Amino acid sequence: MTQVTVTPGRPAGDLPPATTTRFSTARVPRADRLPLWEDYNSRSLLQISCNTLASGSLLAAQQNLHLPRLNLTEIRANDHVVERSARDIRTAPTDTVLLCLLLEGRAFHHAPEQTLALEAGDVLLYASDQPFLYGFGTNMRQVIAEVPRTLFADLMDNARPGGGPDPLATELRRGRPPQARVLRAGAASGGARSRKAQPTGNAIAHTLVRTIQDALSAPPHDVRRLEDTTLDLFALLAGAQPASTAGHMLAAREHVRTHLADPELGPGSIARAVGLSERHLSRLFAADGTTVAEYMLSARLAHARARLKDPAEAATPIGDIARTTGFASAAHFSRTFKAAFGMSPRDVRAAGAG
Repeated sequence: MTQVTVTPGRPAGDLPPATTTRFSTARVPRADRLPLWEDYNSRSLLQISCNTLASGSLLAAQQNLHLPRLNLTEIRANDHVVERSARDIRTAPTDTVLLCLLLEGRAFHHAPEQTLALEAGDVLLYASDQPFLYGFGTNMRQVIAEVPRTLFADLMDNARPGGGPDPLATELRRGRPPQARVLRAGAASGGARSRKAQPTGNAIAHTLVRTIQDALSAPPHDVRRLEDTTLDLFALLAGAQPASTAGHMLAAREHVRTHLADPELGPGSIARAVGLSERHLSRLFAADGTTVAEYMLSARLAHARARLKDPAEAATPIGDIARTTGFASAAHFSRTFKAAFGMSPRDVRAAGAG
């Protein structure tokens, strides 16, 4: 995997098919920050214009992973507004669909006859061939998955429950710029806003965010697998049900990893978090050679063992490690731990210290 720090003026076609690029305005003279940011975006994401009212001009950093079938991006910046105008679309056409996951800040997305408000945790789906204003009134951070229009249409059609053409895919194939929409509860449509965020969207979105950030920080050698996983999660957030179970399984494992201390963690809560029935979730884990309960226990024990071996946790009481890893009591934890590893928690800690 090639890593490149792109300098302004480098042609986009100069890059290998799987490349990490990055750019920051931090060390750029204030007068040059906006034009150089626009230049970098025109080659790494979309051609846009950018403005800010911040007294120190634009402070922004962007990292991109360019893959054969899609592009992944993370952006951090202070308050600013970007515009993709009809002129930008004519001069630099890009036939893609973008899924933006807003991690920090508040934003608005304005397109013809439509304005959407976003908060941290929201997911925005929009097309690159539709003029828009995308503004941030505070410091912001977001990750983006960009997918070609035809690939996204195929993805939605193939993942439509019950078969048949997907309405959004049909709209895309007819060449009509679809309306932007804020996705909540895993599959909100038409820009409709659900007042109560549902756990389904949160779990799938959280997993996609982690997948993108992990790939940007350490690009994997198996690019095809990364693309397939990202596309599965993309489709799930857009309301489809891919034939592949990779997205659901990854989201289920991630939900377990981030909820080990939750006493309510169980097959039912995990199934709700990833948008499946408990029976369906059990079948997925069975196909993987385990059960939900076995996977939870294994994850908790592995996490506890890692903490016991960590010198930074040497002063943490074993009972606290047991409790914060989801075990009801220190005694139960010790018995289960020894049965799994053949050593008591105390012995593992002592061996690690030695």
